[in-house]
Amino acid sequence: MSQPSAATRRHRRGIACDECRRRKLRCDGQKPQCGRCLDTGVACELTQRSARGPKKGHLRDLKNRLVYLEALLENSVPAEDTQQDLHAIIEYTGDPSLLPLVRAGHAAEVGTSEPWISAGTVTSNSEHEGLLQPDLTPGVPSFSQRSSVGPIISGHSTPIQSITGLMQDELDQLYLDRVHNSVPILHQRRYMSWSKSSTKTEPRRCLQYAMWTLAALLSTQFRDMIDPLYQETKRMLDQLTVGANEDSNIDTEIGQAWVLLVTFESMRTYHRQAWMSAGSAFRFVQAMHYHEIDSLDGKRGSAYAQRDDFIEVEERRRVFWMAYFLDHIISMRGDWPITLNEHVICTRLPASDSKFQNGYRELGPFLSEAMTDSTLQVRSSFTECLILVTICGRSLFQRQQCQISKAYGDMTLDWTEQRQWLDRLLLSRFQVLSQCYPDPTESNDPLLLFTHILAQATVIYYCKTMIQSDAPSNFTQSSEFRYEHRALEASKNIIRLARTLPELPFSKVHPLMPMPLFICAEFLYSNIHNGISVHSPIQDLFNIFRELKNVNDHEQSYLDLLPRSCILKTAVMVGLGDEGGASS
Repeated sequence: MSQPSAATRRHRRGIACDECRRRKLRCDGQKPQCGRCLDTGVACELTQRSARGPKKGHLRDLKNRLVYLEALLENSVPAEDTQQDLHAIIEYTGDPSLLPLVRAGHAAEVGTSEPWISAGTVTSNSEHEGLLQPDLTPGVPSFSQRSSVGPIISGHSTPIQSITGLMQDELDQLYLDRVHNSVPILHQRRYMSWSKSSTKTEPRRCLQYAMWTLAALLSTQFRDMIDPLYQETKRMLDQLTVGANEDSNIDTEIGQAWVLLVTFESMRTYHRQAWMSAGSAFRFVQAMHYHEIDSLDGKRGSAYAQRDDFIEVEERRRVFWMAYFLDHIISMRGDWPITLNEHVICTRLPASDSKFQNGYRELGPFLSEAMTDSTLQVRSSFTECLILVTICGRSLFQRQQCQISKAYGDMTLDWTEQRQWLDRLLLSRFQVLSQCYPDPTESNDPLLLFTHILAQATVIYYCKTMIQSDAPSNFTQSSEFRYEHRALEASKNIIRLARTLPELPFSKVHPLMPMPLFICAEFLYSNIHNGISVHSPIQDLFNIFRELKNVNDHEQSYLDLLPRSCILKTAVMVGLGDEGGASS
């Protein structure tokens, strides 16, 4: 078959003629007359039809403008200015990337909860074109399904996705299921009563974002939101704290948010940042006099206890004691000085969480009363944790005082009585835990298992500080040997308790569990050449670490946390763990 010439190909039409269309035949598109019309002697005519549909890019521009309009409508920009902005955007037909920013005055009036971005960011075609196509983009809701826009964080490469009402419900439930039992600072029903409100105060919105940040970290479906939520929480906290009037009454929610932020940063092994944030949390509770809520001298802090709102007062107690707990357990990591001194505290310990959640008015004891009470009774796992870290704080203080005395050349201090008192206190806490609480390996309470492991870590820390506080002349080598073996037994007990951790979902492991476990690991490694048998416990502990999921990356284990979480020669420690894994 002969091929058409180049000249013929150049004159070929791309559209079928009217006759071929009518007869539904294939048109060869030849000019001035197609082959079929030439054969039949029919006039070959072509009716020019107007192009259907919008011009190229028009739909995309409309979608981009709708995204921006939605953002304006969902936020309470003043009505007069909003109408002007809407009118200008509706009438605008040019380049969508040139859509204006919300004016600075508007942003201030809207508030800091949902920061604005430039329209250029909104109009990123690849990011947002699917927002109006829910059928084509699974998981991204249509505008009718969305309860709020954003927030999309200015200056961040990864914007927070629109948080729908369903997503809020899931994040709230994740927090209550996976975080609250370990960080019991919130009255759940009161939170749920205001969490759905569209007129939340900025402190409440900040607390909500802090809760969602932790919930996202302990989830599998919201992991892309972790860092944006974290950055937004930090931004709001900084703005609320720095920008607050010194004479104004700062909301409890700010303290709760600080505590949750410190917990999150510790879990992420941002240890330096966690310590800085912890400082802000400690200064907050001190500035608000939360350390003297139950004082009788009429100061500002004691006024809280006189209020009729028992729930709010109890929440403030819980914020203070959680800050106290974080202060002590973080200080144990680096032997740093304690900030919140137990001797100036006049705030009662938290009441029973079950009674608190059900609205019963119950007052907990003072810390000194709980520590010296000779009766064996159940209080709460959280209270036991507070007593245990207080023992660690006293041990740390003794060591620091001995170091200062040696530096000053004063070796007359005798800590014998203090050591005996701490020994008796530790013994009483173990009696309470063993006789008054259920077996932690069979309980579904993550805080109870953490409390038992922390109790053993407290023994290790106490023994370590006693060995290092060698000022008393009667502290002999046999005493040091006795403390080492006591700490070794505590390490073995930690390993026994920790064997149940890999059997639990990662979300059921206490958020701060790595801290007491790594205290154990550091002790074992530091005594590897001291003549006590630590090789087998080290390998057992590292085998457990290898099976525990790293909350920051589920493909990694606790072994990957060691280099960022331990103070002592962690590279060698990780090497030991790898050798153990290879040999096993």
